[in-house]
Amino acid sequence: MKRREIQAMIAHYGADALTEALEPFVSERRLARIEAVLDARLTSVEVAVERPYDPHNAAAVVRSAEALGAWGVHVIAASERIVRNRSTTAGTGEWLEVSSYGDLDAFLGSARARGMTLAGACVDATHMLDELPLDRPICLLFGNEHAGLSPAAQAACELRYRIPIHGFAESYNLSVSAALSLYSLTARKRAALGRAGDLDASDPRRAGERLRWIVQSVDPRHVRARFPLPAPPRPTPDLGAGDDTTGVE
Repeated sequence: MKRREIQAMIAHYGADALTEALEPFVSERRLARIEAVLDARLTSVEVAVERPYDPHNAAAVVRSAEALGAWGVHVIAASERIVRNRSTTAGTGEWLEVSSYGDLDAFLGSARARGMTLAGACVDATHMLDELPLDRPICLLFGNEHAGLSPAAQAACELRYRIPIHGFAESYNLSVSAALSLYSLTARKRAALGRAGDLDASDPRRAGERLRWIVQSVDPRHVRARFPLPAPPRPTPDLGAGDDTTGVE
């Protein structure tokens, strides 16, 4: 089920009602897995891709981000659908937040409101991947395979870094760059934290994710039958529109 649909159910029926009705349908083993994954989530690590070009590469970023415990993926100046290729993501896009923005400014406003430090991957950067700071929330920003990050995106980054290359290749592709960067950053974050993740039990985002994952773990036919959403209202026809056919002159 899409996260938007689950959110609509929560808004309509309430979180407690969904939890009480659906949790009994989830096995103890699955509930334990949900808690373990929540324990390993890093809310201080996000990924953004500007103008993704290749849908397979873009979707692979989502899969790596979810597997390594990042909190969310942001798509800039492209449709969110480009990162939802299920043959590549293997469904992982349903287990973390994927957001899309019409342009760079919209993304920057959101990232700054959440206190994220932007670190752009650039082949000519002076800082190295393993020098990224661990003491603040960070969003790794990548460009597409053809153009890289736009000048505006590079200018907006507080940090610019590069990934070491020891061969003749001049760069890595998008999905490999994201996977290498995420692996390095999340491993160093966890070592600094001394635990798998930073999503505390008192954080309301944890309860929200837990419920969404419970819903995802139940047959969607059962969920929709138990919690049907009202149909959107039909548009009211404009009876005054169209040609004047009264014949009155």
